[in-house]
Amino acid sequence: MLIKQSKHQTHWCKAPWLHTLLIFIIPLLLVALIHPQIAQYELESKLQQDLALLEQSMLKQTISAATPEGKANLSLLSWSCNEADIALLRSTEFSPKMVRLVQMELANGLKCSNLPSPYNYLAKKTKKIPLTEIKISTSNDQNPFFRDFIFEFPVGEHSLIAITNSTVFNSFLTELCPNCYQVDIQYHGLPLVSRGKQTVSNTKNSRTVSRYIPALDLTQTLNSGDAMYQLFYDKIWLNLVCLSLVLSSLGAISYWHWQQRRISLESMLVNGLKNSEFIPFYQPIIDTRSNQIVGQEMLVRWRRSDGNLVLPNQFIPYAEDSGLIIPITESTLAQVKRDMPKLLGWVSINIVAEHLEKGLLSQWLDKHESCDTQRLCFELTERKPMENFEQATIEIERLASQCQGFKLDDFGTGFGGFSYLQKLGFNSIKIDKMFIDTIGTDDLKAGVLKSIIAFGHESKMEMIAEGVETQVQADYLSERGVYLHQGYLYSQPVGLDELQHFYDLHLNKERAHNTLNKAGFALTRRFPLKKIKFPKPPNLL
Repeated sequence: MLIKQSKHQTHWCKAPWLHTLLIFIIPLLLVALIHPQIAQYELESKLQQDLALLEQSMLKQTISAATPEGKANLSLLSWSCNEADIALLRSTEFSPKMVRLVQMELANGLKCSNLPSPYNYLAKKTKKIPLTEIKISTSNDQNPFFRDFIFEFPVGEHSLIAITNSTVFNSFLTELCPNCYQVDIQYHGLPLVSRGKQTVSNTKNSRTVSRYIPALDLTQTLNSGDAMYQLFYDKIWLNLVCLSLVLSSLGAISYWHWQQRRISLESMLVNGLKNSEFIPFYQPIIDTRSNQIVGQEMLVRWRRSDGNLVLPNQFIPYAEDSGLIIPITESTLAQVKRDMPKLLGWVSINIVAEHLEKGLLSQWLDKHESCDTQRLCFELTERKPMENFEQATIEIERLASQCQGFKLDDFGTGFGGFSYLQKLGFNSIKIDKMFIDTIGTDDLKAGVLKSIIAFGHESKMEMIAEGVETQVQADYLSERGVYLHQGYLYSQPVGLDELQHFYDLHLNKERAHNTLNKAGFALTRRFPLKKIKFPKPPNLL
Protein backbone atom coordinates (compact mmCIF):
# COMPACT_ATOMS: atom_id res chain seq x y z
CA MET A 1 0.00 0.00 0.00
CA LEU A 2 2.83 2.37 0.83
CA ILE A 3 4.37 1.60 -2.56
CA LYS A 4 1.12 2.65 -4.20
CA GLN A 5 1.11 5.87 -2.24
CA SER A 6 4.71 6.51 -3.28
CA LYS A 7 3.62 6.23 -6.92
CA HIS A 8 0.70 8.47 -6.13
CA GLN A 9 3.07 10.99 -4.62
CA THR A 10 5.35 10.86 -7.69
CA HIS A 11 2.31 11.56 -9.86
CA TRP A 12 1.44 14.60 -7.81
CA CYS A 13 5.05 15.77 -7.95
CA LYS A 14 4.79 15.91 -11.76
CA ALA A 15 1.26 17.28 -12.02
CA PRO A 16 1.92 20.66 -10.33
CA TRP A 17 4.08 21.76 -13.25
CA LEU A 18 1.18 21.22 -15.62
CA HIS A 19 -1.29 22.84 -13.24
CA THR A 20 1.01 25.83 -12.68
CA LEU A 21 1.45 26.24 -16.43
CA LEU A 22 -2.33 26.14 -16.93
CA ILE A 23 -2.88 28.70 -14.17
CA PHE A 24 -0.35 30.94 -15.90
CA ILE A 25 -1.68 30.45 -19.44
CA ILE A 26 -5.46 30.50 -18.85
CA PRO A 27 -5.64 34.24 -17.93
CA LEU A 28 -3.69 35.04 -21.11
CA LEU A 29 -6.12 32.97 -23.17
CA LEU A 30 -9.03 34.76 -21.52
CA VAL A 31 -7.40 38.09 -22.34
CA ALA A 32 -7.11 37.05 -25.98
CA LEU A 33 -10.83 36.19 -26.01
CA ILE A 34 -12.18 39.28 -24.27
CA HIS A 35 -9.65 41.79 -25.56
CA PRO A 36 -11.53 42.73 -28.80
CA GLN A 37 -14.79 43.28 -26.90
CA ILE A 38 -13.12 45.45 -24.26
CA ALA A 39 -11.23 47.43 -26.92
CA GLN A 40 -14.50 47.97 -28.80
CA TYR A 41 -16.26 49.14 -25.64
CA GLU A 42 -13.45 51.54 -24.68
CA LEU A 43 -13.30 52.91 -28.25
CA GLU A 44 -17.02 53.61 -28.36
CA SER A 45 -16.84 55.28 -24.94
CA LYS A 46 -14.03 57.51 -26.21
CA LEU A 47 -16.02 58.39 -29.34
CA GLN A 48 -19.07 59.35 -27.30
CA GLN A 49 -16.93 61.49 -24.98
CA ASP A 50 -15.22 63.34 -27.84
CA LEU A 51 -18.49 63.81 -29.70
CA ALA A 52 -19.87 65.56 -26.61
CA LEU A 53 -16.84 67.91 -26.64
CA LEU A 54 -17.48 68.70 -30.32
CA GLU A 55 -21.12 69.43 -29.54
CA GLN A 56 -20.12 71.93 -26.87
CA SER A 57 -17.68 73.57 -29.29
CA MET A 58 -20.34 73.88 -32.01
CA LEU A 59 -22.85 75.42 -29.64
CA LYS A 60 -20.30 77.89 -28.30
CA GLN A 61 -19.09 79.20 -31.65
CA THR A 62 -22.49 79.23 -33.36
CA ILE A 63 -24.73 81.12 -30.94
CA SER A 64 -22.08 83.25 -29.25
CA ALA A 65 -23.40 86.37 -31.01
CA ALA A 66 -26.87 85.79 -29.56
CA THR A 67 -25.58 85.85 -25.99
CA PRO A 68 -25.60 89.07 -23.90
CA GLU A 69 -21.81 89.27 -24.23
CA GLY A 70 -22.05 88.93 -28.01
CA LYS A 71 -24.73 91.63 -28.26
CA ALA A 72 -22.63 93.93 -26.08
CA ASN A 73 -19.70 93.52 -28.49
CA LEU A 74 -21.94 94.30 -31.48
CA SER A 75 -23.00 97.58 -29.86
CA LEU A 76 -19.37 98.78 -29.99
CA LEU A 77 -19.45 98.94 -33.80
CA SER A 78 -20.30 102.24 -35.48
CA TRP A 79 -21.30 100.43 -38.69
CA SER A 80 -19.42 102.89 -40.84
CA CYS A 81 -16.41 100.70 -41.75
CA ASN A 82 -14.05 103.29 -40.31
CA GLU A 83 -10.67 102.43 -38.79
CA ALA A 84 -12.24 101.85 -35.37
CA ASP A 85 -14.65 99.26 -36.82
CA ILE A 86 -11.83 97.52 -38.69
CA ALA A 87 -9.76 97.39 -35.48
CA LEU A 88 -12.70 95.85 -33.62
CA LEU A 89 -13.20 93.24 -36.36
CA ARG A 90 -9.55 92.19 -35.97
CA SER A 91 -9.78 92.00 -32.16
CA THR A 92 -10.20 88.70 -30.29
CA GLU A 93 -13.72 89.66 -29.26
CA PHE A 94 -14.83 89.51 -32.91
CA SER A 95 -12.19 87.22 -34.37
CA PRO A 96 -11.49 84.28 -32.01
CA LYS A 97 -9.40 81.32 -33.17
CA MET A 98 -12.30 79.34 -34.56
CA VAL A 99 -13.33 82.21 -36.91
CA ARG A 100 -11.37 82.83 -40.11
CA LEU A 101 -13.33 85.87 -41.31
CA VAL A 102 -15.53 88.50 -39.72
CA GLN A 103 -17.09 90.91 -42.20
CA MET A 104 -19.49 93.86 -41.92
CA GLU A 105 -22.04 94.33 -44.68
CA LEU A 106 -23.74 97.68 -44.49
CA ALA A 107 -27.20 98.51 -45.77
CA ASN A 108 -25.66 100.72 -48.48
CA GLY A 109 -23.72 97.75 -49.89
CA LEU A 110 -20.36 98.68 -48.41
CA LYS A 111 -18.29 95.74 -47.07
CA CYS A 112 -15.29 95.63 -44.75
CA SER A 113 -13.58 92.74 -42.93
CA ASN A 114 -10.60 91.67 -40.85
CA LEU A 115 -8.85 90.73 -44.11
CA PRO A 116 -7.23 93.21 -46.54
CA SER A 117 -10.08 92.76 -49.02
CA PRO A 118 -13.75 91.85 -48.52
CA TYR A 119 -14.94 88.27 -49.04
CA ASN A 120 -17.57 87.66 -51.68
CA TYR A 121 -19.72 84.56 -51.44
CA LEU A 122 -22.82 83.12 -53.04
CA ALA A 123 -25.05 80.90 -50.90
CA LYS A 124 -27.45 78.56 -52.64
CA LYS A 125 -29.41 77.74 -49.51
CA THR A 126 -29.87 79.59 -46.22
CA LYS A 127 -31.62 78.56 -43.00
CA LYS A 128 -32.19 80.06 -39.58
CA ILE A 129 -30.87 78.55 -36.39
CA PRO A 130 -33.84 77.73 -34.12
CA LEU A 131 -34.85 80.47 -31.63
CA THR A 132 -32.35 82.98 -33.05
CA GLU A 133 -32.07 85.47 -35.92
CA ILE A 134 -28.83 83.89 -37.05
CA LYS A 135 -28.83 82.68 -40.66
CA ILE A 136 -26.49 79.93 -41.79
CA SER A 137 -25.37 78.78 -45.21
CA THR A 138 -22.40 77.02 -46.80
CA SER A 139 -19.84 77.96 -49.42
CA ASN A 140 -20.18 76.51 -52.91
CA ASP A 141 -17.16 74.17 -52.85
CA GLN A 142 -17.86 70.71 -54.26
CA ASN A 143 -15.66 68.89 -51.75
CA PRO A 144 -17.31 68.87 -48.29
CA PHE A 145 -13.85 69.02 -46.68
CA PHE A 146 -13.27 72.45 -48.31
CA ARG A 147 -16.81 73.69 -47.77
CA ASP A 148 -17.24 76.39 -45.08
CA PHE A 149 -20.08 77.46 -42.85
CA ILE A 150 -21.18 81.08 -43.28
CA PHE A 151 -23.06 82.69 -40.39
CA GLU A 152 -25.04 85.93 -40.85
CA PHE A 153 -25.98 87.96 -37.76
CA PRO A 154 -28.60 90.64 -38.63
CA VAL A 155 -28.07 93.91 -36.73
CA GLY A 156 -30.81 96.28 -37.74
CA GLU A 157 -30.33 97.05 -41.48
CA HIS A 158 -26.79 95.78 -41.42
CA SER A 159 -25.27 92.29 -41.16
CA LEU A 160 -22.21 90.74 -39.57
CA ILE A 161 -20.77 87.77 -41.50
CA ALA A 162 -18.55 85.08 -39.91
CA ILE A 163 -16.80 82.15 -41.62
CA THR A 164 -15.39 79.29 -39.53
CA ASN A 165 -11.71 78.46 -39.54
CA SER A 166 -11.34 74.86 -40.74
CA THR A 167 -7.67 74.77 -39.75
CA VAL A 168 -8.49 75.43 -36.11
CA PHE A 169 -11.29 72.87 -36.20
CA ASN A 170 -8.90 70.26 -37.61
CA SER A 171 -6.36 71.13 -34.91
CA PHE A 172 -9.05 70.55 -32.30
CA LEU A 173 -9.65 67.08 -33.74
CA THR A 174 -5.91 66.40 -33.76
CA GLU A 175 -5.72 67.27 -30.07
CA LEU A 176 -8.42 64.69 -29.38
CA CYS A 177 -6.58 62.01 -31.41
CA PRO A 178 -3.96 62.62 -34.13
CA ASN A 179 -5.10 61.43 -37.59
CA CYS A 180 -7.99 59.52 -36.04
CA TYR A 181 -11.18 61.44 -36.71
CA GLN A 182 -13.46 62.62 -39.46
CA VAL A 183 -16.44 64.78 -38.51
CA ASP A 184 -19.51 65.20 -40.70
CA ILE A 185 -21.75 68.16 -39.83
CA GLN A 186 -25.14 68.17 -41.45
CA TYR A 187 -27.40 71.17 -40.88
CA HIS A 188 -30.77 69.90 -42.03
CA GLY A 189 -31.49 71.40 -45.42
CA LEU A 190 -27.89 72.42 -46.13
CA PRO A 191 -24.98 70.64 -47.83
CA LEU A 192 -22.72 68.44 -45.75
CA VAL A 193 -19.56 69.90 -44.23
CA SER A 194 -16.72 67.54 -43.25
CA ARG A 195 -13.53 68.07 -41.30
CA GLY A 196 -10.59 65.91 -40.23
CA LYS A 197 -8.88 63.02 -42.04
CA GLN A 198 -10.63 62.30 -45.33
CA THR A 199 -9.86 58.57 -45.61
CA VAL A 200 -11.04 57.56 -42.11
CA SER A 201 -14.56 56.39 -42.94
CA ASN A 202 -13.34 53.95 -45.62
CA THR A 203 -10.91 51.97 -43.42
CA LYS A 204 -11.33 48.39 -42.25
CA ASN A 205 -11.86 49.16 -38.58
CA SER A 206 -13.87 52.36 -38.91
CA ARG A 207 -16.37 53.22 -36.17
CA THR A 208 -19.17 55.80 -36.28
CA VAL A 209 -21.25 57.61 -33.66
CA SER A 210 -23.84 60.30 -34.33
CA ARG A 211 -25.75 62.81 -32.29
CA TYR A 212 -28.56 65.22 -33.14
CA ILE A 213 -28.27 68.72 -31.61
CA PRO A 214 -31.80 70.18 -31.35
CA ALA A 215 -30.56 73.69 -30.48
CA LEU A 216 -28.83 73.91 -33.88
CA ASP A 217 -31.03 71.50 -35.83
CA LEU A 218 -27.99 69.58 -37.02
CA THR A 219 -26.62 66.05 -36.87
CA GLN A 220 -22.97 65.62 -36.01
CA THR A 221 -21.26 62.35 -36.93
CA LEU A 222 -17.84 61.35 -35.62
CA ASN A 223 -15.93 58.69 -37.57
CA SER A 224 -12.77 56.92 -36.46
CA GLY A 225 -10.50 54.68 -38.50
CA ASP A 226 -7.71 52.15 -38.24
CA ALA A 227 -5.37 54.48 -36.38
CA MET A 228 -7.89 55.03 -33.60
CA TYR A 229 -8.76 51.34 -33.40
CA GLN A 230 -5.11 50.30 -33.33
CA LEU A 231 -4.37 52.85 -30.63
CA PHE A 232 -7.04 51.43 -28.36
CA TYR A 233 -6.32 47.86 -29.40
CA ASP A 234 -2.67 48.18 -28.40
CA LYS A 235 -3.43 50.15 -25.25
CA ILE A 236 -6.07 47.72 -23.97
CA TRP A 237 -3.95 44.72 -24.95
CA LEU A 238 -0.96 46.06 -23.04
CA ASN A 239 -3.07 46.80 -19.94
CA LEU A 240 -4.81 43.42 -20.03
CA VAL A 241 -1.58 41.50 -20.60
CA CYS A 242 0.11 43.31 -17.71
CA LEU A 243 -2.90 42.63 -15.47
CA SER A 244 -3.11 38.98 -16.53
CA LEU A 245 0.62 38.50 -15.97
CA VAL A 246 0.29 39.89 -12.45
CA LEU A 247 -2.75 37.71 -11.70
CA SER A 248 -1.19 34.67 -13.36
CA SER A 249 2.01 35.10 -11.40
CA LEU A 250 0.15 35.51 -8.12
CA GLY A 251 -2.09 32.54 -8.91
CA ALA A 252 0.83 30.35 -9.97
CA ILE A 253 2.88 31.30 -6.92
CA SER A 254 -0.06 30.71 -4.58
CA TYR A 255 -0.85 27.38 -6.21
CA TRP A 256 2.79 26.32 -6.14
CA HIS A 257 3.08 27.14 -2.44
CA TRP A 258 -0.18 25.30 -1.75
CA GLN A 259 0.95 22.31 -3.80
CA GLN A 260 4.33 22.24 -2.12
CA ARG A 261 2.58 22.30 1.24
CA ARG A 262 0.28 19.55 0.00
CA ILE A 263 3.17 17.40 -1.15
CA SER A 264 5.01 18.16 2.08
CA LEU A 265 1.95 17.11 4.09
CA GLU A 266 1.64 13.97 1.99
CA SER A 267 5.30 13.14 2.69
CA MET A 268 4.70 13.71 6.37
CA LEU A 269 1.67 11.42 6.30
CA VAL A 270 3.60 8.71 4.46
CA ASN A 271 6.44 9.01 6.96
CA GLY A 272 3.89 8.92 9.76
CA LEU A 273 2.58 5.63 8.40
CA LYS A 274 6.07 4.19 8.21
CA ASN A 275 6.76 5.24 11.80
CA SER A 276 3.35 4.04 13.10
CA GLU A 277 2.46 7.54 14.28
CA PHE A 278 -1.29 7.03 13.69
CA ILE A 279 -2.85 5.59 16.83
CA PRO A 280 -6.39 4.72 17.89
CA PHE A 281 -8.28 6.74 20.47
CA TYR A 282 -11.59 5.49 21.81
CA GLN A 283 -14.75 7.30 22.88
CA PRO A 284 -17.22 5.16 24.90
CA ILE A 285 -20.88 4.79 23.97
CA ILE A 286 -23.31 4.56 26.89
CA ASP A 287 -26.76 2.98 26.97
CA THR A 288 -28.68 5.33 29.28
CA ARG A 289 -31.31 2.67 30.03
CA SER A 290 -28.80 0.46 31.85
CA ASN A 291 -25.97 2.99 32.25
CA GLN A 292 -23.66 0.40 30.72
CA ILE A 293 -20.83 0.77 28.19
CA VAL A 294 -22.03 -0.99 25.07
CA GLY A 295 -19.17 -0.04 22.78
CA GLN A 296 -16.86 2.70 21.60
CA GLU A 297 -15.91 4.54 18.44
CA MET A 298 -12.29 4.42 17.35
CA LEU A 299 -11.03 7.85 16.33
CA VAL A 300 -7.62 8.00 14.68
CA ARG A 301 -5.08 10.43 16.11
CA TRP A 302 -1.72 11.46 14.72
CA ARG A 303 0.95 11.57 17.39
CA ARG A 304 4.11 12.70 15.66
CA SER A 305 7.58 11.57 16.59
CA ASP A 306 8.18 14.88 18.38
CA GLY A 307 5.28 14.08 20.71
CA ASN A 308 2.86 16.65 19.29
CA LEU A 309 -0.71 15.49 18.69
CA VAL A 310 -2.15 16.68 15.36
CA LEU A 311 -5.88 17.42 15.42
CA PRO A 312 -8.00 15.25 13.07
CA ASN A 313 -9.42 18.19 11.10
CA GLN A 314 -5.85 19.15 10.15
CA PHE A 315 -5.07 15.93 8.32
CA ILE A 316 -8.19 13.73 7.86
CA PRO A 317 -9.73 15.80 4.99
CA TYR A 318 -6.44 15.76 3.07
CA ALA A 319 -5.88 12.08 3.84
CA GLU A 320 -9.30 11.35 2.30
CA ASP A 321 -8.62 13.53 -0.76
CA SER A 322 -5.23 11.95 -1.40
CA GLY A 323 -6.29 8.33 -0.76
CA LEU A 324 -3.96 8.00 2.24
CA ILE A 325 -6.97 7.41 4.49
CA ILE A 326 -6.96 3.79 3.24
CA PRO A 327 -3.51 2.82 4.59
CA ILE A 328 -4.13 4.93 7.71
CA THR A 329 -7.32 2.93 8.37
CA GLU A 330 -5.48 -0.35 7.83
CA SER A 331 -2.74 0.72 10.24
CA THR A 332 -5.19 1.64 13.00
CA LEU A 333 -7.31 -1.47 12.34
CA ALA A 334 -4.29 -3.64 13.14
CA GLN A 335 -3.84 -1.76 16.42
CA VAL A 336 -7.54 -2.05 17.26
CA LYS A 337 -7.36 -5.80 16.69
CA ARG A 338 -4.56 -5.98 19.27
CA ASP A 339 -6.62 -3.89 21.71
CA MET A 340 -9.86 -5.87 21.27
CA PRO A 341 -9.35 -8.22 24.23
CA LYS A 342 -9.21 -5.19 26.54
CA LEU A 343 -12.24 -3.42 25.04
CA LEU A 344 -15.87 -3.71 26.12
CA GLY A 345 -18.62 -4.27 23.57
CA TRP A 346 -18.28 -3.39 19.92
CA VAL A 347 -15.82 -1.00 18.27
CA SER A 348 -16.84 1.33 15.45
CA ILE A 349 -14.31 2.19 12.73
CA ASN A 350 -14.79 5.12 10.35
CA ILE A 351 -14.57 4.17 6.67
CA VAL A 352 -15.01 6.00 3.36
CA ALA A 353 -16.93 4.98 0.24
CA GLU A 354 -13.76 3.59 -1.37
CA HIS A 355 -13.50 0.92 1.33
CA LEU A 356 -16.81 -0.56 0.18
CA GLU A 357 -16.51 0.14 -3.54
CA LYS A 358 -13.13 -1.65 -3.80
CA GLY A 359 -13.83 -4.45 -1.33
CA LEU A 360 -10.96 -3.39 0.95
CA LEU A 361 -12.66 -4.36 4.22
CA SER A 362 -13.36 -7.96 3.19
CA GLN A 363 -9.76 -8.29 2.00
CA TRP A 364 -8.49 -7.15 5.40
CA LEU A 365 -10.92 -9.29 7.41
CA ASP A 366 -10.11 -12.39 5.34
CA LYS A 367 -6.51 -12.01 6.49
CA HIS A 368 -7.21 -11.05 10.12
CA GLU A 369 -10.56 -12.66 10.95
CA SER A 370 -10.97 -13.85 14.54
CA CYS A 371 -13.58 -13.90 17.27
CA ASP A 372 -12.51 -10.36 18.20
CA THR A 373 -13.06 -8.97 14.73
CA GLN A 374 -16.67 -10.13 14.98
CA ARG A 375 -17.15 -7.20 17.37
CA LEU A 376 -16.06 -4.64 14.77
CA CYS A 377 -18.60 -2.42 13.12
CA PHE A 378 -18.02 0.23 10.48
CA GLU A 379 -19.27 3.83 10.22
CA LEU A 380 -19.57 5.16 6.67
CA THR A 381 -18.69 8.85 6.46
CA GLU A 382 -20.38 10.98 3.80
CA ARG A 383 -17.73 13.60 3.17
CA LYS A 384 -17.23 12.14 -0.31
CA PRO A 385 -20.14 10.78 -2.39
CA MET A 386 -20.42 7.12 -3.24
CA GLU A 387 -20.25 6.33 -6.95
CA ASN A 388 -20.63 2.54 -7.17
CA PHE A 389 -23.56 1.41 -5.01
CA GLU A 390 -23.65 -2.02 -6.63
CA GLN A 391 -20.12 -2.95 -5.54
CA ALA A 392 -20.70 -1.38 -2.12
CA THR A 393 -23.81 -3.52 -1.60
CA ILE A 394 -21.89 -6.67 -2.57
CA GLU A 395 -19.20 -5.79 -0.04
CA ILE A 396 -21.74 -5.17 2.73
CA GLU A 397 -23.44 -8.52 2.09
CA ARG A 398 -20.07 -10.28 2.08
CA LEU A 399 -19.21 -8.79 5.48
CA ALA A 400 -22.59 -9.57 7.08
CA SER A 401 -21.23 -12.61 8.94
CA GLN A 402 -17.75 -11.23 9.60
CA CYS A 403 -18.51 -8.11 11.64
CA GLN A 404 -21.04 -6.39 13.89
CA GLY A 405 -22.60 -4.38 11.06
CA PHE A 406 -22.63 -0.90 9.53
CA LYS A 407 -23.71 2.56 10.67
CA LEU A 408 -24.23 5.79 8.73
CA ASP A 409 -22.07 8.47 10.36
CA ASP A 410 -23.09 12.13 10.73
CA PHE A 411 -26.58 11.40 9.42
CA GLY A 412 -28.23 14.42 7.77
CA THR A 413 -25.04 16.32 6.97
CA GLY A 414 -23.55 14.49 3.98
CA PHE A 415 -24.37 13.62 0.37
CA GLY A 416 -26.62 10.61 0.67
CA GLY A 417 -28.58 10.53 3.90
CA PHE A 418 -31.87 8.74 3.32
CA SER A 419 -30.83 7.40 -0.09
CA TYR A 420 -27.77 5.72 1.47
CA LEU A 421 -29.96 3.95 4.02
CA GLN A 422 -32.29 2.76 1.30
CA LYS A 423 -29.65 1.62 -1.19
CA LEU A 424 -27.16 0.12 1.28
CA GLY A 425 -29.61 -1.34 3.78
CA PHE A 426 -28.09 0.20 6.93
CA ASN A 427 -30.17 -0.08 10.12
CA SER A 428 -28.14 2.22 12.36
CA ILE A 429 -27.58 5.98 12.19
CA LYS A 430 -25.44 8.38 14.16
CA ILE A 431 -27.02 11.78 14.80
CA ASP A 432 -24.44 14.51 14.22
CA LYS A 433 -23.36 16.88 16.98
CA MET A 434 -24.60 19.90 15.02
CA PHE A 435 -28.18 18.71 15.64
CA ILE A 436 -27.56 17.75 19.28
CA ASP A 437 -26.29 21.29 19.93
CA THR A 438 -29.73 22.70 19.04
CA ILE A 439 -31.39 21.10 22.08
CA GLY A 440 -32.77 23.81 24.33
CA THR A 441 -32.21 26.54 21.70
CA ASP A 442 -34.30 28.32 19.07
CA ASP A 443 -32.07 27.07 16.26
CA LEU A 444 -34.01 26.07 13.14
CA LYS A 445 -32.08 22.79 13.02
CA ALA A 446 -33.92 21.73 16.18
CA GLY A 447 -36.82 20.83 13.92
CA VAL A 448 -34.48 18.67 11.82
CA LEU A 449 -33.43 16.79 14.97
CA LYS A 450 -37.05 16.00 15.76
CA SER A 451 -37.56 14.77 12.20
CA ILE A 452 -34.48 12.55 12.38
CA ILE A 453 -35.66 10.99 15.65
CA ALA A 454 -39.15 10.45 14.27
CA PHE A 455 -37.67 8.85 11.14
CA GLY A 456 -35.43 6.61 13.24
CA HIS A 457 -38.35 5.29 15.29
CA GLU A 458 -40.56 4.88 12.25
CA SER A 459 -37.84 2.93 10.41
CA LYS A 460 -36.84 0.97 13.53
CA MET A 461 -33.32 2.32 13.27
CA GLU A 462 -30.72 2.08 15.98
CA MET A 463 -29.89 5.71 16.85
CA ILE A 464 -26.66 6.91 18.46
CA ALA A 465 -26.39 10.56 19.50
CA GLU A 466 -22.92 12.07 19.00
CA GLY A 467 -21.55 15.08 20.84
CA VAL A 468 -23.71 14.83 23.98
CA GLU A 469 -22.16 17.36 26.34
CA THR A 470 -24.83 18.32 28.90
CA GLN A 471 -27.29 16.48 31.11
CA VAL A 472 -30.09 18.52 29.55
CA GLN A 473 -29.21 17.05 26.15
CA ALA A 474 -28.95 13.53 27.60
CA ASP A 475 -32.36 13.79 29.29
CA TYR A 476 -33.98 15.27 26.16
CA LEU A 477 -32.70 12.40 24.00
CA SER A 478 -33.57 9.67 26.51
CA GLU A 479 -37.09 11.02 26.90
CA ARG A 480 -37.51 10.69 23.12
CA GLY A 481 -36.16 7.17 22.90
CA VAL A 482 -32.57 7.88 21.85
CA TYR A 483 -30.68 5.88 24.48
CA LEU A 484 -27.22 5.38 23.00
CA HIS A 485 -25.07 8.41 23.79
CA GLN A 486 -21.53 9.42 22.91
CA GLY A 487 -19.90 12.65 23.98
CA TYR A 488 -17.91 14.67 26.48
CA LEU A 489 -20.64 14.32 29.12
CA TYR A 490 -19.35 10.79 29.54
CA SER A 491 -15.81 10.83 28.17
CA GLN A 492 -13.65 12.48 25.57
CA PRO A 493 -11.70 10.31 23.08
CA VAL A 494 -8.83 8.72 25.02
CA GLY A 495 -6.02 6.22 24.54
CA LEU A 496 -6.30 2.60 25.65
CA ASP A 497 -4.79 3.13 29.11
CA GLU A 498 -7.11 6.02 29.90
CA LEU A 499 -10.03 4.03 28.53
CA GLN A 500 -9.21 1.21 30.98
CA HIS A 501 -9.22 3.76 33.78
CA PHE A 502 -12.61 5.03 32.59
CA TYR A 503 -13.90 1.46 32.58
CA ASP A 504 -12.87 1.04 36.22
CA LEU A 505 -14.37 4.36 37.32
CA HIS A 506 -17.60 3.69 35.49
CA LEU A 507 -17.83 0.13 36.87
CA ASN A 508 -17.18 1.31 40.46
CA LYS A 509 -19.72 4.09 40.05
CA GLU A 510 -22.28 1.64 38.71
CA ARG A 511 -21.61 -0.81 41.59
CA ALA A 512 -21.97 1.97 44.14
CA HIS A 513 -25.20 3.05 42.52
CA ASN A 514 -26.57 -0.50 42.54
CA THR A 515 -25.49 -1.05 46.20
CA LEU A 516 -27.22 2.17 47.23
CA ASN A 517 -30.37 1.14 45.42
CA LYS A 518 -30.34 -2.31 47.08
CA ALA A 519 -29.79 -0.81 50.53
CA GLY A 520 -32.63 1.58 50.03
CA PHE A 521 -34.89 -1.23 48.88
CA ALA A 522 -33.99 -3.32 51.98
CA LEU A 523 -34.69 -0.47 54.38
CA THR A 524 -38.01 0.12 52.72
CA ARG A 525 -38.99 -3.52 53.23
CA ARG A 526 -37.82 -3.59 56.86
CA PHE A 527 -39.26 -0.28 57.82
CA PRO A 528 -42.18 0.33 55.51
CA LEU A 529 -43.32 3.91 55.31
CA LYS A 530 -46.51 4.62 57.14
CA LYS A 531 -48.91 7.38 56.44
CA ILE A 532 -48.65 9.96 59.24
CA LYS A 533 -51.80 11.73 60.26
CA PHE A 534 -51.36 15.26 61.55
CA PRO A 535 -53.91 16.66 64.03
CA LYS A 536 -56.44 19.01 62.56
CA PRO A 537 -55.59 22.59 63.41
CA PRO A 538 -58.02 24.30 65.80
CA ASN A 539 -60.59 26.67 64.41
CA LEU A 540 -59.47 30.10 65.59
CA LEU A 541 -62.54 31.92 64.36
